[in-house]
Amino acid sequence: MRVPQHIVDLRREELRRLIRRDGFLPVNEICKRLQVSEATARRDLAAVEANGHITRTYGGALADYNSAFASHDERSGRARPAKTRIAEKAVAQVPRTGTIFLDAGTTIQAAARALAHRRGLTRLVVVTNSLAAASVLGSTPGVELHVVGGEFLNRQAALMGPRAIKALGEWSFDAAFLGGEGMDAAGISNSHASVAAFQKSVLRHAQRVYFCLDASKLGKATPHRVAAWSQLTALISDTPPPRLAAHGISLPPAKLLRA
Repeated sequence: MRVPQHIVDLRREELRRLIRRDGFLPVNEICKRLQVSEATARRDLAAVEANGHITRTYGGALADYNSAFASHDERSGRARPAKTRIAEKAVAQVPRTGTIFLDAGTTIQAAARALAHRRGLTRLVVVTNSLAAASVLGSTPGVELHVVGGEFLNRQAALMGPRAIKALGEWSFDAAFLGGEGMDAAGISNSHASVAAFQKSVLRHAQRVYFCLDASKLGKATPHRVAAWSQLTALISDTPPPRLAAHGISLPPAKLLRA
C-alpha cells in the first residue's frame, strides 16, 4: 500500500528536525524513532539531503553544522541551571595565576561569566577561540586575554580551522575547559570535524583537561571522537554516577566532579 505523499513529507520534516536537534543520528536510531524500515530511512535521508538540510555519513546523517546547527543564543538557553552549576564547579578548578584555555561552548561561556566575578586573580592568562567568552572576560581584573585567530563560524561564535590550530602551537596550558555534544562509553565526541580537530589540539597542549557536559549529552555519540575517558583530568557534570554507569561510563571519584 502506497503511503500518501503528505505523510511522507511530514515524516521527512520530522527527520530533518531530529537531525538538526541532535546534530547526528545513526540509521538504526532513525528507524527506531520514526518506526520505519532501514530502506525507508535511507530513502528519506536521500530526500532530505537533496534539499540541503543534512549531510549523509557512514551509518547515519549529520546536520549542516554552520547553517542548520542551533545558534549560540539558542543553545545557551538550554539546561541553563545545570550549566550554571557546572560553570561554578569549573571555575573552582581555575588557578589564580597561570594559563588556561576556554572552549567555545555555551557551558564554557557560563564558566567565563563566573570567572569574571571571581576575586583574587593575579595574573591569569586566558586563551580562547570563543568571541562570546572573550566579550565577557575582556575587562576582568587580573585576566590577560588572548583570542586565537581562524575561520569564523557564526552560529557558534567561534574561531576554528587550520589557522586556529596553528595558533595553539604557541601555547602551553595549565588547564583547559572544553565542551562536547555527546558522551558515551567510549568518551567525548562532537559532530563537526573542525571542532573535534581543534579540541584534540588543545588536549595536546594542556596539562589538565576538564570536559564540562550536562546530562542532556549523555548517551549521544556524534561522528567525531575527541577524547577517551583516560585522557581527561575530570568530567564536570550534573549527571549522577548511576546514570553514567547505565551508559557504560565508570569514572573514579577523582575524575567526576558533580555539579
